[in-house]
Amino acid sequence: MSTTERAARVLKSLKDEEWRTLAGLEEAATGHGTADIGRLSRMSRLPLERVRFAVSQLEKREFVSRRGSGYSLTKEAVEAMALRDYVKRDLIFALGAVIAKGKESDVYETLTEEGSPLALKFFKLGRTSFTRVRKKRFKEGAEMRSWMTANYEAARREYTALKKLEGLSRVFPKAIAFNRSTVLLEELGGVRLSQRPELKDPAAAARTVIESIRLAYLGAGMINADLSEYNILTTGDAFWLIDWPQAVGTSHPNHIALLEHDVVAVVRFFHKAYGVKLDDQEALQFVEGRREGVG
Repeated sequence: MSTTERAARVLKSLKDEEWRTLAGLEEAATGHGTADIGRLSRMSRLPLERVRFAVSQLEKREFVSRRGSGYSLTKEAVEAMALRDYVKRDLIFALGAVIAKGKESDVYETLTEEGSPLALKFFKLGRTSFTRVRKKRFKEGAEMRSWMTANYEAARREYTALKKLEGLSRVFPKAIAFNRSTVLLEELGGVRLSQRPELKDPAAAARTVIESIRLAYLGAGMINADLSEYNILTTGDAFWLIDWPQAVGTSHPNHIALLEHDVVAVVRFFHKAYGVKLDDQEALQFVEGRREGVG
């Protein structure tokens, strides 16, 4: 069972003092990574005995871990707090099945109270590297602080990028909210282009993707900076450009090189996978607005 599924299972059983203790630990994590019972009591504004009891219960649920006299959050706790906030804001009602699993994130289907499907993306940056850190016996508090910083920032960056792209085209997923290491998105269909699905018109598909890169660049000043067949979804005739946490704007000193990377990656994939011949430099000129058409 994943950390996300474990978090969802115990969501309703946590008491107020346990949530307040988790909030205190989250605050402590940004500065120290860990907190002892005394600091937790001050941060949560709870008596020492209530904090001790809450911590003992949270340890049993694997929501906190002990390091000497201090305690730190686990990934399950962070994801549980995010889920709770979405529920309290009436954004989601239930967590469904996993839609996609990757090296850096997992995506789950969620339902609103009306039964409408959404997608909840949980960032898992450092899923393997932080495991190696643990094996080397580094301080757990520092590890958790690093994990939280990386994943909270990834979620914030993706949400911000998608909001800048909102309204330009349906090829860019709609971001609804973000919380801690998660982003709530509209649910999309299709499969990754990396699976080389049958396309209605491969040449037209290549142009659609290139036009989408141009639209993001000229319309919002945004560059995905890591675009490839692995973060393009398709139903065969519709396309979506997903995964934007690493996106940069035109103020980035290497934005032209990153833009070229995206364009060349797309052009070469369509040539290799579908035999579509486009000149990558002509495609780049089109994306930059220095050429009227491509292909």
